[in-house]
Amino acid sequence: MKRIILVLALALSLSGLHAQEESPTAKGNRLLNVGVGIFGGTSTPNFMPLHIGMDFFIINNLSLGFDLSWRYYASKIEKDRHMLFPVQAVVDYHFNELMHMNSSWDFYAGLKLGPGYMYTKEEWEDWDTHYESGVKFVFDGVIGFRYYFNEKVGVNSEIGVISVSGTKTTGVNFSAGISVKL
Repeated sequence: MKRIILVLALALSLSGLHAQEESPTAKGNRLLNVGVGIFGGTSTPNFMPLHIGMDFFIINNLSLGFDLSWRYYASKIEKDRHMLFPVQAVVDYHFNELMHMNSSWDFYAGLKLGPGYMYTKEEWEDWDTHYESGVKFVFDGVIGFRYYFNEKVGVNSEIGVISVSGTKTTGVNFSAGISVKL
C-alpha cells in the first residue's frame, strides 16, 4: 500500500511539474538570439551573415524585436570588398498554440524590416551601377524554429528571402544559432 501511495504521489508531482512548464511564446518572455548563416541568390554575391537580436513577447504567440547583422561578401578572391550592416525591426507570429506543439519547440514566421548601410569597393565592372555604397532598405521574410534543451537555452534556425533596395541583392538566407531566455 505504501508503494502505491508513493508511486501515485510521484506521478502527481511529475505531472504538476509538466503543467508548470511555461510556453516559450508566453507574454513577457524575452529572447536573446545569436547566429551565423549563408546567403545567396541569382545575380548576387554570396554574403555570410552574422547576427544578434532580441525578441520581446508582447502577447502570447506574438513577438516584436530587433536584429543587428553584418553580412559580408564571402569570396576568397575579393576579400573585405562588400558588406551590408542592417538594423531591422522584427515581428514574428509563433504557431505553438495553434499547432498544439510541445513547449520544447517554437515554430514561427515573420518579417524583418529596416535600414542597412552597404559598403562596396567599386572595383568590379558594373558593380557601382547595382551595388553603390550607402543606406538601403533591407527586407527579410523568414520561417524559423527553435528547440529548447531546457527552460533557458535552445538552438534556432531560419530560412527566408532577403531583398535590398536599389541593388540586385535578392535571394535565400539561411541561419542557425543559439537562443537564450532572459
